Amino acid sequence: MSAQTTMPYPMRRMLEYLDIDIERGIELLPTEIQDSFRRCRRCDRFDTCDYNVESRYFQCPNRELLDRLEDLLN
Repeated sequence: MSAQTTMPYPMRRMLEYLDIDIERGIELLPTEIQDSFRRCRRCDRFDTCDYNVESRYFQCPNRELLDRLEDLLN
């Protein structure tokens, strides 16, 4: 649960948009999820990412992890 509280808002929006179970993702890939939080916070699109999640997905520095989570959870 502590990982969810430190999750950047744009990352949370992206996971919700992709319909990825956040808690299950954290259980499956805890280290990768923590790394993705850091990448998200350092992203130059951090402040605008949550406004247009669909188009930002293709530019997301965590896209590889998001695709991997989608494959694991679906």
